Amino acid sequence: MLMAGVALMAAACEQEFAPEGVGSVDFDINLAAETRAVNGSDFTPETLKVRIYREDGSLIRRYTSMEAIPAPMYLVSGAYSILVEAGDQSNTAFVDPNNAAQLKQLLCYEGRKNFTVSAHSTASVAVNCPTLNTKAAVMFNTNNSENENSLLSDVKIQLAAMNTSATTEAGFEADVQSQEAPALVLNGTATGYFLMPEEVTTIAWSFSATHPEDGQIEKVGRITNVQAGKGYSLNFVYSKTPDGQMAIQVLVDDTVDEFDNGFDFKPQPEISGKGINASATNVYTTGSDIALVCESINDLASIALGGVTFYQNGAAVTGAIPGLTVTSVSATKVEFTIAASYFAALKGANQTLEFDMVDTGGDYSQKLLFVKTGLMSSATTYDLWANTATFEAAVTDAASKVVVRFRKQGTSSWAETTLSKSGDVTYKATSAAAWSTSTNVNGHTVYTPNPAKSIFANSTYEYQLVVDGTVADSATFTTSTSQSIPYATFEDTSLSCWGTSNNPAPYWGSGNNTFTTNLCKQGSYSGQQGNYCAKLTASETLGMLASGNLFTGSFLFNLSSQTGTVSFGVKYNYDARPAALKVRLWHEIGNVTTTKYASTIAKGDPDQASVQVVIIDWDTQHKVTSGSAASGVWSPENGANAVSAGKIVGYGIIYPQGTTSGSSMVDTEIPIVWYDKTTKPSKNYTLIVSAATSRYGDYMNGCNKNVMYVDDFRWSY
Repeated sequence: MLMAGVALMAAACEQEFAPEGVGSVDFDINLAAETRAVNGSDFTPETLKVRIYREDGSLIRRYTSMEAIPAPMYLVSGAYSILVEAGDQSNTAFVDPNNAAQLKQLLCYEGRKNFTVSAHSTASVAVNCPTLNTKAAVMFNTNNSENENSLLSDVKIQLAAMNTSATTEAGFEADVQSQEAPALVLNGTATGYFLMPEEVTTIAWSFSATHPEDGQIEKVGRITNVQAGKGYSLNFVYSKTPDGQMAIQVLVDDTVDEFDNGFDFKPQPEISGKGINASATNVYTTGSDIALVCESINDLASIALGGVTFYQNGAAVTGAIPGLTVTSVSATKVEFTIAASYFAALKGANQTLEFDMVDTGGDYSQKLLFVKTGLMSSATTYDLWANTATFEAAVTDAASKVVVRFRKQGTSSWAETTLSKSGDVTYKATSAAAWSTSTNVNGHTVYTPNPAKSIFANSTYEYQLVVDGTVADSATFTTSTSQSIPYATFEDTSLSCWGTSNNPAPYWGSGNNTFTTNLCKQGSYSGQQGNYCAKLTASETLGMLASGNLFTGSFLFNLSSQTGTVSFGVKYNYDARPAALKVRLWHEIGNVTTTKYASTIAKGDPDQASVQVVIIDWDTQHKVTSGSAASGVWSPENGANAVSAGKIVGYGIIYPQGTTSGSSMVDTEIPIVWYDKTTKPSKNYTLIVSAATSRYGDYMNGCNKNVMYVDDFRWSY
């Protein structure tokens, strides 16, 4: 079939060439020099006609050579049709020359296609031109022992494209003459081709021969309902009839086989191969070579794969691409083979082989898509709260076990996930986070994700596809998040925690009030991040201890009752599950000087500070009041249901004591343990971070000289 490319070229920016309401048409169908056959045999049709018609059927353009067609051609917006004819239609009947290239020249082709020209638009039109000829194959076998064909002489077989009722050879020949019908005379096995006259749907045949005993024999018949572009066969057999007489039998096969001897016109070089679909993804079988051919309508100058030229100026470029061998068949045809070793070196399952081709007509590119055994290009999606990854791979060969194993880069042990089939060649599975179980200081069960078998943020993981015990592909992926804790570097001089108005506090609050104004102040200390940090200082007034403190939440001081109420909790959206909270610390924690209410700590004992992070899922804030009385005091170590505001999902807590070694803040990590392995906090209050110079400061117990510098709260994964 003929493929004629009709490109409608946009010309919105070229008003001097394409006025308003006009589109351009670029015909590139130079059959005289730019065609090739479907079967690969190069040929040039001796005649070509191209016609352009308006929608009403009026002819507006006619060409007999591609050189005469303007490029581009501008047409007013509207509907048109193109008619392409190739071959000499005066050659109404001929015998197969037994040469594919010569046969191509003798056949005729025709195709029509409607198309639309839109102003300032681009389109393309393919014209399919099937063969107009009808094929009639005659078989007269003289070597078959089951008939007596070999006894016959003077065999004359005639075929004609005509409607006839003749019953004799003479009548047949008379109808051929009167109708001027396309006719052929065949002396035995041969194939003829006809251009069927208008309104003729019959191929008539006549057989005559001489038998040594029966003398002259003849028979006339016909094949009806003949169609253009189809193939029919006649098998002539001479044998005895049941009564001992001799007769000629004609077996007609009118199955109407598709006779496809058309050709393709392709306006640019094309790469193809047996079993290769250029418009779909091809499944690559592991270990196989891929044989391809590049055919051009003009002389090929160069071919490149992935930007590397492997064919140039009529010859292979030696060693250009390992695993690729090249054979130059002709100036317009190059065969090459991509070896299995080339595919084996490619990472991933989805492969795009991009070819760049240059011929005397211009530069072109073409992509062939393959899927091979390997990790899919989007092989991993991950859930950084669930600590899982979803792996997807393609396995194009039979497999009994498909596994992905992964490990954090720099570690040695692998975690393994078995994949299940999810498509024709695809496999998929989600890893399971691994958790260890322990008991906290108050006897409550807590869980910790195993970093060796769970997926965490801001980490790089190696992973491998293992098929039936053999590593088939490997890659890496990096999980990332940039979530931070707001204002946690304490550079902002306007934070409410520095002053006495902490109800409400936008984020960070402190217990500062009109009597104790220095519990939390912006300060500086060596090792801080940036220019400032938070300085927490204990204070004692009339035997009442106030710990230096800082927390996410708000604070209300009641002057009449001399009490302060902390409302713990702020809203925070988690991108990933943290493994720990990091903070820069320097502290000087002395011995207990004040004990106001009952406590587990006594005067003279070493005091303890506290720094904690609590991941909560609360509907309301939890309130703690201290001063002349204490209420609501709580600890996350008392279990998931320690307060009525909602669930405690996880927590981390440390109790610094003594004086930090050295004169610079120390980066400290607070590991987080979890009561709940699945819930991702989503309610009104989801995060608490707090620091206090005395662990039991709510009871007004501790050292009144304690000082602690804190800075740069951040997540660790």
